[in-house]
Amino acid sequence: MSPIDPSRRTAATVPVLLLAVILGSIPFPGAGYAAEEPAGTSIPLTEWLLLGPAPAPLPVFHGETPGSFSMKDLLAADQVRRPGMAPEEGDVLAWSPEVRLEWRHINSGETGRVSLDGDGGAAAWLATYIRARKFASADLKILGGHLLRIDLDGKTVATDPDDLSVHLDLEPGVHLLLIKTLRDPAAKEPWSVGARLESAGIDLIRAISVSTSPEHPLSLAQILDAPRPSDATLSADGSLAAIRIRRILPGTDASESWVEIRRTGNGSLLRSFRGLDMRSIDWAPAGRKLSYVTRGSGDQKDQSTLWLTDLDNGATREILGPVEQFGQYLWAPDGRSVIYQISEEPPEDKIGIQRLTGLQDRQRDWRTRSYLYQVMVAGGARRRLTAGRLTTVPGSFSPDSRRLLFFRSPDDYRNRPFVGNEIHLLDLITLETETLNEGGWVNDAVWSPDGTEILLLAGPDAFDGAGRTTPADVLANDYDGQLFLMKLGGRGVVPLSRDFDPSVSAMTWHRGDGNIYLQVLEGSRSNLYRLDPERLRYTRIDTGVEVARSIRIARDTPAAIYSGSDATRPPGIWFRNLRSGKPRLLADPGAGAFRHVGLGKVEPFDFVNSRGVRIEGRVYYPPDFDPGRRYPAIIYYYGGTLPVSRDFGGRYPKNWWAGHGYVVYVPQPSGTIGYGQEFAALHVNAWGKYAAEDILEGVDAFLEAHPFVDPGRLGCIGASYGGFMTQYLVTRTDRFAAAVSHAGISNLTSYWGEGYWGYSYSAVASAGSYPWNRRELYVEQSPLFHADRIHTPLLLLHGTADANVPPGESEQMYTALKLLGRPVEYIRIRGQDHHILKHDQRVVWSQSILAWFDRWLKEEPEWWNHLDPGEGKRE
Repeated sequence: MSPIDPSRRTAATVPVLLLAVILGSIPFPGAGYAAEEPAGTSIPLTEWLLLGPAPAPLPVFHGETPGSFSMKDLLAADQVRRPGMAPEEGDVLAWSPEVRLEWRHINSGETGRVSLDGDGGAAAWLATYIRARKFASADLKILGGHLLRIDLDGKTVATDPDDLSVHLDLEPGVHLLLIKTLRDPAAKEPWSVGARLESAGIDLIRAISVSTSPEHPLSLAQILDAPRPSDATLSADGSLAAIRIRRILPGTDASESWVEIRRTGNGSLLRSFRGLDMRSIDWAPAGRKLSYVTRGSGDQKDQSTLWLTDLDNGATREILGPVEQFGQYLWAPDGRSVIYQISEEPPEDKIGIQRLTGLQDRQRDWRTRSYLYQVMVAGGARRRLTAGRLTTVPGSFSPDSRRLLFFRSPDDYRNRPFVGNEIHLLDLITLETETLNEGGWVNDAVWSPDGTEILLLAGPDAFDGAGRTTPADVLANDYDGQLFLMKLGGRGVVPLSRDFDPSVSAMTWHRGDGNIYLQVLEGSRSNLYRLDPERLRYTRIDTGVEVARSIRIARDTPAAIYSGSDATRPPGIWFRNLRSGKPRLLADPGAGAFRHVGLGKVEPFDFVNSRGVRIEGRVYYPPDFDPGRRYPAIIYYYGGTLPVSRDFGGRYPKNWWAGHGYVVYVPQPSGTIGYGQEFAALHVNAWGKYAAEDILEGVDAFLEAHPFVDPGRLGCIGASYGGFMTQYLVTRTDRFAAAVSHAGISNLTSYWGEGYWGYSYSAVASAGSYPWNRRELYVEQSPLFHADRIHTPLLLLHGTADANVPPGESEQMYTALKLLGRPVEYIRIRGQDHHILKHDQRVVWSQSILAWFDRWLKEEPEWWNHLDPGEGKRE
């Protein structure tokens, strides 16, 4: 990917001057189109990429059965079209063993038609890129007396042997127009193709440009559909990496995945597994043996099989299966056995009446229980290890493979967070257990290499507040991950990270070098650290990326593999020798999909708030940024307990928004973890107070430092707690011209009581505070009780199946604002939970957010008016 350079003049970027106008860098002088055309009514498409003509005879014996195969069938065949294709001048295609075709630039000239040569049956393809600066409806007129098929963005929109007229609704962005034409030997007129765009309603010259260059800003399709790594793990000696890659099949909710085995020394491919849906990939503790899970299909779709493939001899054998309701699995360090989970469904509810057993029983599938089993790799003997009324979750094996840590989560209404975190130690020889912990806030536990200690990941308040550094009258934020060391034999628990500001997310105690490796949130970055347990010395390890996630450490050698991305770099798989060397990109599955993308720069922007605290932030710029212009801006925040990390894409793609002409400011307000316990503690019992102050002060500082941003065209957006922040902010200020709240909380009391996790999240966010003892918190900080102060146009979005923040939170605010006569819109996403995952719904959901901002910040309502996720058009 590279920045778009409007000044680069090549034959592949015609007309460049017009493209610069559409991107907003210079005024449009009227160049590039025929002078006799009235502005805004018609644009001839004169610049093309041409492939062919190429010989395209009908297949042999096509006439043996009358009507079995005709020229129309040949026209419908996808001979060169493929998902994600982006033809470029000079690209070569092998048409047959003897014929190679090259995409070449051509101008239709004064006639408006491209003349084609060919004898007998022949095929040719014409391609051009239509760039829509704003939503535009236009009619595409195609001229040509031979067979024609019209594709837009990979979908056939028309096919007819006669002249074609196709209505196009062009969303903002770049669209590939591809025309396939077949020479009809029976046709009398010459073989040629011409095209023009017409519209009576908009000024096409200002709304659209045409180019033969595939270079473009980031698209939503690339964010959603491009191949990306989903898992990666290292062999015990670190020499091989197994990488699982996933991509969405274009235009569907279905996905394809495959596994690549790469040598970590040079990144070369050793083997690829395609056609198998391999899940839960892992390496056996010794040798070059890869384990994975496959699922059945049809009537056996609930059955899974655990396999082991020896890469040295190519043999694959079954370890376990097929078994129903298979969950996760864990290798014993000696490689002799595997611990795995099996789920058990509750009896069928035939009446439809449920008497709750407790608060967790409100959650979907909570009555489904998962239990632990052990299978011996040699011979396949199995035994059940756990039973009881609660699900059991495997933790980690002791180094000698004789003991296992596992977890259970019972209700505990007497103590925050009202759900316990039991840690049990199971002797795999006798099946006797020892309870190591019953309190809350503990998230993970791993063994020391010598088996005498256990490293724990927990909140500051765990173990009677042993990890807290906040003053006695300041409650800690227990989402801030801290390290503790438990010495077996009743010798107590020792905090290890009280003076370490980053928040720990995951940990590995390496048996080879004895060091502890940590994945941490450090501000907006996710970093890798080494902890020397003897000296308690923390050392940051360069990963080569701003966000390193899913970090896995090789069992026998200090080497790491991880998914890494930056604010301007899509995710790839990275490898790092932890003793020496530098981080290396091992696999970049999305490289092809993003090769023509131009991104704007991303710059840090920090400020000091009125309390004297530095607030981190960053700014995304449009790819064609011109400081002499005035830009609308989008302010994106979370405001809850997690920072907005610097990874690429995601559900709220800042680069995509910037590519549509917005400057995007992302502040990290007080209360988030990753900046130390004092900073994180400001989340507790605040519900927006400090975060809102930081966001509004940050906007003031942002505008002062960026005079090219128009203060009258500011939009704000957040989701979940960030959706609450949006609603809270617009009760405090009218400075935003538009606002978006996805799955936002409007009433703290109803969220606390109705949301399945409301009471447990509030155990941190509202620690010790309840509707009966802190009315001022639950009422005064709830946006719903101040709805009459909202004048900003507000878009509410919510999944109808949201089990985290119930849809009623948006319903209540929508009702209030409708009765108050305030500008509000509400989009329900049917069947979706807290995150919008169904592909077609996510597309419309994402477009609706940007179209809302276009409507209010650019005074361009066409896209918003066109979008219709439900029945009927919006007013």
